Amino acid sequence: MTKPDPLKAFFDADEAPAVDPGFRMAVMERVARRRLQLGLARAAVAGLVVFAALLLLRPVMVGLLVLLSGAFLEAMLMLGATALAAFAAYCLATDRVGLPGWAQRLL
Repeated sequence: MTKPDPLKAFFDADEAPAVDPGFRMAVMERVARRRLQLGLARAAVAGLVVFAALLLLRPVMVGLLVLLSGAFLEAMLMLGATALAAFAAYCLATDRVGLPGWAQRLL
């Protein structure tokens, strides 16, 4: 007499369980919540780093602004604005630089 195959008996016993949409939504919600928490944590750390860097560079920046007063400062501001406008035009002309949605709406 042959032994019954347990795998065959398992599959013959019942149909495969249906996909539970509630379970899938709960798992997707937990994954999305975790991604949001990690994104917020990264943004907070980046903000603190930038804040600390600005605090450390404040004396240097104040001295630089006093030193570069007058026409030279205006020229530097115009060059910066021109470079920003050129970068924005490049971003609009090509899709190689991925801008965030809010920046695309502004441009």
